[in-house]
Amino acid sequence: MTAQAKTPLSLLVGLSTTLREPVLEAMTDATTVAVVIDQDDLPGRGVLSWRVRDASGPIDAGEFTVGDDCGACQLIESLLPLLETLVARAHWDHIVLAAPPAMEARPLVTTLTTMLPEIVVDTVTCVVDAVLLVEQLSGDELLAERGLALGLPDRRNVAELTARQIEYADVCVLANAHRSTAVERLENLLVHLNPRTSVVTADVAGVPNGPVARTGRFDFNAAEAWAGELAASDRVQPSGDGVTTVLWRSTRPLHPARLNDALEDIVDGVVRSRGVVWLANRPTQRLRWESAGYSASLGTLGEWSETEHLAECTVVATGMGLDPARLQAVLDACLLTESELATPDWTNLDDPFAGVL
Repeated sequence: MTAQAKTPLSLLVGLSTTLREPVLEAMTDATTVAVVIDQDDLPGRGVLSWRVRDASGPIDAGEFTVGDDCGACQLIESLLPLLETLVARAHWDHIVLAAPPAMEARPLVTTLTTMLPEIVVDTVTCVVDAVLLVEQLSGDELLAERGLALGLPDRRNVAELTARQIEYADVCVLANAHRSTAVERLENLLVHLNPRTSVVTADVAGVPNGPVARTGRFDFNAAEAWAGELAASDRVQPSGDGVTTVLWRSTRPLHPARLNDALEDIVDGVVRSRGVVWLANRPTQRLRWESAGYSASLGTLGEWSETEHLAECTVVATGMGLDPARLQAVLDACLLTESELATPDWTNLDDPFAGVL
């Protein structure tokens, strides 16, 4: 018996639903069914609205209720039966899923890959605004402050969301390119943030000048590797047109108090940084380092003993007009000194991160 072919799915993400609309049109054809989810009614009514349409017009519409818990989790849980129904109808050979503006591709794709074997993720496309991209990547405005949070627990900021959407995309559509005087610089920035991506500009009407769906480019392992830990020098793109990526590495641990005091200096001029760090007062723990815009965070990854690596610090940082020597010096100053390394017990150091780790 011949195995049934999987239905390819193209995923569309991006903050601006207006800029996404022409791209959505370009992703669909006569054999495509599109599922579009918006969050306009989420702040007031606590629901995500969805509509289904194909070339013949609207097919169905409804709402997903979002409670006080994780809105993204509830969306994914509610979305699966809808997608299963569309695949079972077997009327189309391609699905386009337009996610809510504040949704990241990674959790959606991970769930689709593991829970819906009848679907294969074909392309992840992200639409970014050439006029606002640098601002969105550089600030500290929370999604909640813009009415875009996916539920009450959502404390992400705009920069974090924008960076994560870009980092998981096979295709980045640079909309409003005609309104920018630095298109090549922006294209370079996108490639620094995600060397896997193909950058496609949009014309004055917002229509992309290249393929944005059915590209067959999505590779789950490659996407996960890039979205995970950045720790290799081959991931550093060559500097150019004002965009620089720096790899900083040390076999010494970081002094927790000095790191905390230096956070503002570390993220100054950096639009995005990620890595794995070692705090002296937590000698066995591997810690995730992440920054987007003016916000930085640490999270627990596990124990060093669970890996093949000796304890170390590795951070990859990308910025516009970034001074690599200054950043290296700021990070180096956070390391334990020779005399501190000789101290027998580092666990007694003050721990400003005790409340978050």
